[in-house]
Amino acid sequence: MALRLGELLVRENMLTHEQLRKAMEEQKRSGGRLGTHLTQMGFIGDDELTQFLSKQYGVPAVNLNDFEVDNEVIRLIPRDVAEKHQVLPINRAGSTLIVAMSDPSNIFAVDDIKFLTGYNVESVVASEDSIKKAIEQHYGAAAKEAEDAAMAEEVEENFEDLLQDFNEDVEVIDEDDDVNVADLARAGEDAPVIKLVNLILMDAIKKKASDIHIEPYEKTFRVRYRIDGELYEVMKPPK
Repeated sequence: MALRLGELLVRENMLTHEQLRKAMEEQKRSGGRLGTHLTQMGFIGDDELTQFLSKQYGVPAVNLNDFEVDNEVIRLIPRDVAEKHQVLPINRAGSTLIVAMSDPSNIFAVDDIKFLTGYNVESVVASEDSIKKAIEQHYGAAAKEAEDAAMAEEVEENFEDLLQDFNEDVEVIDEDDDVNVADLARAGEDAPVIKLVNLILMDAIKKKASDIHIEPYEKTFRVRYRIDGELYEVMKPPK
């Protein structure tokens, strides 16, 4: 598309032959897309180029800053494919995937996405710079969400066996029973309680938790770790 884009812009008097020549020389020297060099060299504005492509190829132009993209949609296209073709999936409607592209004439990208996702592809055009920023933003968020979910699942699984043992061994004291403080102190040294506290501490260290929250409520209490600034619930021992 590089040469064709340049010729179209010259034909529409949006670019001079000299500007096109300089941009193509820079592209040959450093690689990348012609449109990127044209905007970086100040020969044409980002929005101006996007609107031109929209008109030229008959597809809508979009501002990616206006879109809240679901992470489920983002995960339909792997990050390496998005970066390779400079595309971003922004919505899904039935069997159609709406994809923002910096080059709406790139049929290889469209075919690649169709093959990978099994969806029909409807293209919209966005500037390459906005797509790059959106890829960093959305794929970073999707990866963090998946990592958080995996971490929470792992933390929960680590305590399944412990909770089973603890529930079998713990002794429930009725409120009406006479309670001896000395007996309670001795009970605190019994294996289930010690095991519970030790495992909480060791697991928190393993997960690099910055702090442990033991939170009592009226009918239950829970244990949470703070990991990378986020609180994760790891267990709800019997009250």
